[in-house]
Amino acid sequence: MTTDPLSREARIMILAHGLTIAEYVLRHFPDGRWQGDRCGCPDDRCTGHHHDANDRCSCIEVLAVEALEADA
Repeated sequence: MTTDPLSREARIMILAHGLTIAEYVLRHFPDGRWQGDRCGCPDDRCTGHHHDANDRCSCIEVLAVEALEADA
């Protein structure tokens, strides 16, 4: 499993929503290799397109909630 590209903030947000990093990564990339943006969005172009570099990514919050709801 490769999760190194995820930022510290993204890891904190994922864990705060009750998911492990591995669960989050595997939900988006079944090969276990994170290919998304550092902010936690599976879209590798998120920073600079969906939000500025210094702004929080709102994608990760929605995706974490959706993952929990899917598992419920």
